[in-house]
Formats: sequence, structure tokens, C-alpha cells
Amino acid sequence: MQPDRTEHEPDALEDALSNLEQALRALPVALPVPDREERRSTRDRVASDVAGQRARWRDREAPLLVVIGGGTGAGKSTVLNTLVGKPLAATGVIRPTTSSPTLVATPGELSWFTSERVLSDLPRVERRGRGPVGERDARVLHLVPSHALPHGLALVDAPDIDSIRTEHRDLADALLDAADVWLWLATARTYADEQGMAYLRRAARRRTALAVVLTQVHERDVGELTQDLEHKLAGEGLDGVQRLVVPYAPTDGERLPGWAIDELRSWLWTLARPSARAQLRHQTLDGALEALHHEVAPVLEAGRDDRAAVERLAASADRAFGEAGQRVGAALTEGLPLRQEVLARWADLVGGQRFREFVESATGMVKGWLREALHRRTDAEEQRVEREVRAEIGGAVAERITETLDLLAAEVAESWEAEPAGAGVVAGHPDLRRAAPMVRDRAGDAVVEWQDTIAELVRTKGAERRVRARWLSTLVNAAATGAIVLAFASTGGLTGVEVGIAASASAANQWLLTKLLGEQNVRWLLQRVRDDLLERVEALAREERARFDAALDGLAPEPEALERLVAALRAVEAAREQVT
Repeated sequence: MQPDRTEHEPDALEDALSNLEQALRALPVALPVPDREERRSTRDRVASDVAGQRARWRDREAPLLVVIGGGTGAGKSTVLNTLVGKPLAATGVIRPTTSSPTLVATPGELSWFTSERVLSDLPRVERRGRGPVGERDARVLHLVPSHALPHGLALVDAPDIDSIRTEHRDLADALLDAADVWLWLATARTYADEQGMAYLRRAARRRTALAVVLTQVHERDVGELTQDLEHKLAGEGLDGVQRLVVPYAPTDGERLPGWAIDELRSWLWTLARPSARAQLRHQTLDGALEALHHEVAPVLEAGRDDRAAVERLAASADRAFGEAGQRVGAALTEGLPLRQEVLARWADLVGGQRFREFVESATGMVKGWLREALHRRTDAEEQRVEREVRAEIGGAVAERITETLDLLAAEVAESWEAEPAGAGVVAGHPDLRRAAPMVRDRAGDAVVEWQDTIAELVRTKGAERRVRARWLSTLVNAAATGAIVLAFASTGGLTGVEVGIAASASAANQWLLTKLLGEQNVRWLLQRVRDDLLERVEALAREERARFDAALDGLAPEPEALERLVAALRAVEAAREQVT
């Protein structure tokens, strides 16, 4: 490691670790999948680990933190009580006895741990009284001054790694991540357990300074057990690890006899020497930095998985709602579902002699006196029929649009529910299984605007043809309605009289539009009738699609956030190379 910097000198490694911590904490873990809480816990643990490494690098003169870890009944609290010469941590047959950690250091060095350097999310309680910590004191870090320890050394007993309580296991993991040295305790019964070996493999991967202590060992078993332990450690790449034995001895006042831990105490006290302290801190910190890629990888992979899942869900919605216009168009091509009596009245109106004369008047094909007479004779009947047909068409088209959007919403929800991430999203937003409640009103408004637009196009094209400017609005609206009927006319599914009525109406509409606008304009208008409607359908589909977007919003990291995490990790690796 490079020499200590001055107070105001920038530190590339500290800054890089700070940026990495921020990038980790900013990464959302919000997608409602079954293992979300586990993944969120992993992210937070890694971020806290990075914060601890930054603190260790910044506070390189702090006492060496030795964490006493292991499984239930290994004797962690008993060993701590024996080392400091008084009962600080509770022991007993009821498990777990260590519900919150107790940190012991010399009075002059306890201040190193009053900050957020270790277990930043736990409040600190400094204890100067006698007696062990009880269950009532959980969720705090107890700070205990003791003259029994040498300068440069701090001890903390961790909760059991195999505790039945999740918060205890999480605390143990956080402490072990923050440790400069692991003092790993195991009994003759538990030293080869897979759970404990998994922790030791983690220590090997991070090159953590480590001592493995066999506790409660009868003298007759020492040789056999230590030999087997040596063999197992070698198999895990830990053949150079310090191995110690605490022989079986009766406890007195929650402590062992002093002679039972002489070997352990002697080894621990050597760690407090400045040279040993610097070497061990260098080893553990550099190993932890080197292992960061391995630690961050699951977080990064989970973020990428969430991003991919959200993109799959979004693509599914895109495909479905992208077909809205096509589906409505295909449905209307099959024919407007107008009632026979309405269609018959419409055919009678636009095909009747009186209406034909009215059209001839508007196009200047009759004398002025007749035109004025026809104008006077035009009454509310034509307007009533046109409004009725217009409303019938509007209702039929709006209903078809509403049905299509409702069906598309159901299809998207069903496709999302086929995978865990989507199922969680739909469960949280059950309204996605149907179109929005206001979609029917919005569809109705869109259809009214569409009909008005077609009427305006008829008026514009009529003006281009020099049709009389004062022709009645009834004729304009009738021509617009006729264009809509003609554009979506079909005899599919019709039989007998219905076919004849539909054919008659189509012929009358064709004559009306051609007379007013000309054949070329009619062809243009009929295409515009379809295009304008489908554009409005697609706009409505985009509004519906936005509900699904909103449900996915913030559930996965943005690509830029993932890139920032990768860049921050690389920056730490580069800074580490500069100081090793």
C-alpha cells in the first residue's frame, strides 16, 4: 500500500470505492419476482461491504478488527468473556444467545468505532457497567472499553451464522465483511459442516486473514481432529491458515479458565504489533478489493436480468398494441354492423329522388328557381335520418375499438403472467387485465372527431369542385356519412334482403360522392376515411400502452445505471493496481 496521504490530498481508491457504493445503492431491485428481497439484501450487503472497505482504507491507523464468528454453540461469547476477563456477552443453553454484537477495544481506541465504520445502520451504545448483553439490547452495536486488550486490537463477537433468525445471520455476514481478521470457532461436531466450510471458502476467495479454532476439544481427540481439520482446510485452499485449539474445560461465571485460551490469547496479542497489523490489514483489504468483481457480479447479473425481463414485457405490449389499428381495420372491413332498418332508411334517403334533386341543385345542374325551391323544401327529416345513421355508425365503430383495446389489454396481461416478473407486475396492477375505464368515452370522442374531420374534407373537396358554397350542412354531413359507409361497406355475412339493401346503399353513396367530388377525389377520400380512423385508433392504443409502461416504470435499472456500475467497478480495480 502507498504511504498515507495528507488530510487534503485526493485519494483515487477512496473516491472509486465511494462511487461504486453509490452506483450499487442507486441500482433498483424492484421487479416483483419471488427472490426480490434476497436480491435486494445482496445488493445492500455488497454496498455496505464496499463502504466498509473504503472506511478501512481511509482509517488505516485504526485498531485491527477481529471478528469472532462461527455457528451456534461454538463458544464465541465464552471466548470473548475469557479474553477480557469478565462476562460481557451472554452465554447459555438457549440459542441464539448473541442477538446483537459487542465490540471491545481499549478506552483510548474505542472512538474509532463510534462512527459508521462498522455496521453503519446500527446505533451505538457505549457500555461501562458490568453484566452481559441481553436480548432486550438487540439491534445495537455495544461498545465496551477494556484495559484487558492490547492497543491496536479490537474484538467483536458476531451472532451465529446458522441462527434461525434472518437478522442475526445478516448481522454476522456484515461483521465478517467488515473484519480485518476472522477468528473462526467450531466444535469437534461442527467444524466440517458445509455451511461453515462455505464461509471458509469465502474467506479464501477474499484472502481474509483467518484463524480456525477448534473449541471444546477433549485432550484425547486433539491429534485426530487437528489432522482432519488440516486436511479439510488444505482441500479448500486454506492450508496456510492458523489453526488453534481451545481444550474442553468447565466454565465459571460464563468464562473458561485462563489457561484454556493461552495459545489463542498469545496469537491474538501478536496481531496488535504495528508490523503485523499493517500486514494483515493489507492482506484482507487487498483480497477484498480483488474479490469485488465476484461480489458485485450477482448484483450486476440480477440488474441485467431485471432489465431484460422488463424489455421482454415491454416488447410484448408493443407487439400487441401495435396491432390495434390493423385489428380494427380488419374488423370494419368485414362490414359495419348497422341495423337493417337504419341501413334501409339511409338507402331510401340518399337514393331518393328528392335527395338526388337536391344534389343536382348543389352542383349547379338545375335552374336557380328550382334550387331555391329545393332549399326551402329541405326539412328536418333528412337531418334526422343523417344524424341517426351518423350516431349508429359512431356507436358501432366506437364499440369495435373498445372491444379491441379491451381484448389487447387482456392478451398482454395474459402474456405477462406467463413469466414470474410479469405475473408479479399484473398482480400489483390488476386493472391491466382490462382496458382503462374511460377508454369507451375516449373512443367515442375520437370517432366524433373522425366524423367531423371527414365532413370537413368533403366540404374542402366540394369547394375545389366549385360546388355551391351555400349547400346545406345536411348534404355535407350526408356525403361524409356516405363516404364512411362506402369505405367500410361489405356484404359478408348478409343474406337475402340485407344484401339488396346494402348494395342499394353502396350504389347511392357512390353516386352521391362522385357527383359532388369527382371519381379521383372519391378514391382519395375513401382511403383517407380509413387512414384517419386507424391513426386515431393507434393514438388510443398508445394511451392504453402507456398504462403498461407506467406499471414497468422504475422496476429495472436503466442501461446507463448498469454501465455506471461496470465503470465504477473498473475504476476500483484500476485504483487498486496503483496502490498494491
